[in-house]
Amino acid sequence: MTKVLFIAAWGRSGTTILDNILNSYESVFTVGELTYLWLRGLQQRRPCGCGVPVPECPLWQEILRAAYGDDPPSAAEVYALQRSALRVRHTPTLLRARPAPDVERYRRLMASLYRAVADVTGATLIVDSSKSPADAAMLSGVAGVQPYLLHVVRDPRAVAYSWSRTTSHHDASTPGLTHHHSPAESSRLWLGWNLLIERTARAFPGRHRRLRYEDFMVEPRDTVEGLLRFVGLPEEVVSPPAGGPFVDRRTVRLRPNHTVSGNPSRFRTGEVSLKLDDRWIDQQARGQRLISTTVSMPLLPRYRYPLWPALRRTADPAH
Repeated sequence: MTKVLFIAAWGRSGTTILDNILNSYESVFTVGELTYLWLRGLQQRRPCGCGVPVPECPLWQEILRAAYGDDPPSAAEVYALQRSALRVRHTPTLLRARPAPDVERYRRLMASLYRAVADVTGATLIVDSSKSPADAAMLSGVAGVQPYLLHVVRDPRAVAYSWSRTTSHHDASTPGLTHHHSPAESSRLWLGWNLLIERTARAFPGRHRRLRYEDFMVEPRDTVEGLLRFVGLPEEVVSPPAGGPFVDRRTVRLRPNHTVSGNPSRFRTGEVSLKLDDRWIDQQARGQRLISTTVSMPLLPRYRYPLWPALRRTADPAH
């Protein structure tokens, strides 16, 4: 049985650094945002986390050969299948007992892929940070997989501020600027995605947790080790005698990865000092904050975010 931890969240919620940290433990392999393998990785030839275009990465070549033999499915056809079956709005449908035939076909393709990742890398745990609730719902029904769901949330005002900023995007065949959303659009999507992720969590009985980005950044080492214990990894992996990736409770040594897609920070390696990014509190325009607060208000109390920011840095109970 292949053990897979799926990280679900609306974008700019800190999932990439968490993904990179998990990858730095023995017996853990992170694939990054695997949902983009077929379009960004194989068709657009964007770089693997190792820096080589995904189709040329020796590891991904071996994984795909192990999954599909010498006659792999067409990346364009699988992407078209994704587009028809895995839209975010289809999430409730994907949770039904009898999904559509195209969903079942896609699940079979992914079952082979996850199994091949585990076989080729020897990993005990595969981490998929695709984030989308539709992909999480799809995973819940993949044969041969023991799925876990981590629901990551971040203050929607911080998320809106991050989406409003334009930065360089190196995860593309042609360098450019990252996509951005207005505060209203970001907060609307934050609300909708989180509600769908909560709905999807019901398909992971006893195997789902919620994590606030703010709590993670206050105690990153304890958070990650608790998460690895939650998914059932042995103590010698969680806290190895020879020392794991954490140099101290807030400094981590990131090793190279083979993620197929994700935030440009996935290329970062070496020692990283982790700290909470709360610049938005001072730098976000008052009007933007008001819009974001108004749109996201239904979920603010549930996730323990105040109407006006003074970040509450206490641990969120397990879900």
